[in-house]
Amino acid sequence: MDIANKAFFAETNRQPFTTDKLSVEKLQEQLNTAKKALTDISSSRQEIWRGGTSVGLELTEDAKIAFDALAAIGGDDE
Repeated sequence: MDIANKAFFAETNRQPFTTDKLSVEKLQEQLNTAKKALTDISSSRQEIWRGGTSVGLELTEDAKIAFDALAAIGGDDE
């Protein structure tokens, strides 16, 4: 373990563990709100046009990014 990591863990061990239920609930609420927004964005589609004719739908670039972000966050653990 390098010096920076040792210093970090030493400081962390000196700080009291004060995570309370209200803090955890607030963080869970924020996570759920972010997941909802990303889920809404990840379902956005745009029309594909060829020769003046609509031939289908595809994910928008924002939808692709949101989908990747949801995958990084993990599954639905509500």
